[in-house]
Amino acid sequence: MKKIFLSLLLTISIQANDIADKIHKMMWDDIEVTWLEDDRFPTYDVIFYFADGSLSDGSRKGETNTMFNLLETGTNRFSLKEIADNLDFYGVSVGGKSVHEYSTYTVSGLSKDIIPTMKKVCHMFKDTIFPSKELAKFKRSTISSRKNMVNSHGKLASMAFREISLGGSPFSNPVSGKIKTISKIKSKHLRNKLRYFNQKVKKKVYISGPKSVLNIKNIVLNECGWNTNAKFEREVTYKYKKKKAKIHLITVPKANQAQVVMGKFLAPGEFDEFEKLGLMGHYLGGGFTSVLMSELRVKRGLTYSAYAYAGGQKNYGRAVINTFTKVKSIEELLNVTKNVLKEKGEGKITQEEIKTVKMSLKGGFPFQFESSSRFIKELMFLDHVGHSYKRFFDYNKTLDSTSAAEVAKLIKQTFPWNGVDIVVLGQKNLLKRLKKLGPVKVHSYKKFL
Repeated sequence: MKKIFLSLLLTISIQANDIADKIHKMMWDDIEVTWLEDDRFPTYDVIFYFADGSLSDGSRKGETNTMFNLLETGTNRFSLKEIADNLDFYGVSVGGKSVHEYSTYTVSGLSKDIIPTMKKVCHMFKDTIFPSKELAKFKRSTISSRKNMVNSHGKLASMAFREISLGGSPFSNPVSGKIKTISKIKSKHLRNKLRYFNQKVKKKVYISGPKSVLNIKNIVLNECGWNTNAKFEREVTYKYKKKKAKIHLITVPKANQAQVVMGKFLAPGEFDEFEKLGLMGHYLGGGFTSVLMSELRVKRGLTYSAYAYAGGQKNYGRAVINTFTKVKSIEELLNVTKNVLKEKGEGKITQEEIKTVKMSLKGGFPFQFESSSRFIKELMFLDHVGHSYKRFFDYNKTLDSTSAAEVAKLIKQTFPWNGVDIVVLGQKNLLKRLKKLGPVKVHSYKKFL
């Protein structure tokens, strides 16, 4: 199925109408259903979309994410082992995920087994009790993982940067929570949270597979314990007050390198042209031939890798550059990065450079959706952010129409040196070096766990 579906995507500019004809919209009561017709192989993928996410958490940050992760831990009839054995018998893959704005639960398997599988999944949604024993295991594991993050400096730097750069917005807290909030979660909280999602939150269903997969309609409507007329959809209104960008030093013991993450929060209106932002990010730091890799690694040997990204969700976005270097070369790495952003933002970009990046992106784009499950996730995301599917099919046209001057303008707007937060994670001895570049705020790594 992957190869056949991919062959269609590889000729997307020619076959767009053929693919679009395979996308069907329908209503099951008040639940919108999107079905990607794919009968080449007897498999299916289902995504249940819930129009709320971790922004529904109060003081117990991480509660929603924990609830969706523990749906299979036990119901009023079946234990964790019995549920796991049943799903393994049918070769089913399941998983829950929550982000700030929405949540999903995915199910994949053989289409011949979709009825008994969906009955089991709906039973979990209706009757999961989140046994205290299983929740305690999850909390111990999660807290231990957080504590051990002191040894994973790259992840810790990214986590700290997210919280710092998104500070002042509703999105700064990690969806998985922190040690101090995870420890507060109890089984009764998860049951209340599940009840809220079942009864109050708007739902959508995304399905790929042969027509027979639509036979789950009555199961979804009658056995999941859902209020199918639920209307609540998370709408976020906030005023983001731009703060003065700073250099932040996150101190960790025994660090032999300096992890560097820099960028800024993107407010609504700053991330609408996500195709062009992707082009800009790939140009700056999307591969071995990218500008930052060339300047930082190839020419100067300051790092092994440099990555750049800019994009958004529905209500917010982020621009990020991620790299690392030796302690003694931190000033040089930051100064070179500053000069690259300034030079490129002023327009020192050739159309030939951009053409090369476009070819790379256009060649790799279809491979991101080599399975129908990835494709329906893209449809779901476009629905979530309120964009037409036409944007997907017009991706190549949008890239082709983007000029070098537009990329330069985006760099200047998205990565203004005086407007980016710079997070450096390493030992305290970095402070003296960083002070040469400007004011520095020092944080303990424990603050972000």
